[in-house]
Amino acid sequence: RPKNATRERAPALKAWLNEHRKNPYPTKGEKIMLAIITKMTLTQVSTWFANARRRLKKENKMTWAPR
Repeated sequence: RPKNATRERAPALKAWLNEHRKNPYPTKGEKIMLAIITKMTLTQVSTWFANARRRLKKENKMTWAPR
């Protein structure tokens, strides 16, 4: 499988994340919708969000209360 294939798929995920900066935890239904849009698995979407939240926290751009 191609390395970094998610780079082309990330815009939909980034858009969701930017719209939900106060609570960057998508529901299972939202993850399923995003997985269909991006042609990724549910696990890949979940991992992408976990990594994205970690990156935001590292850059001190965190605007939500950690769970």
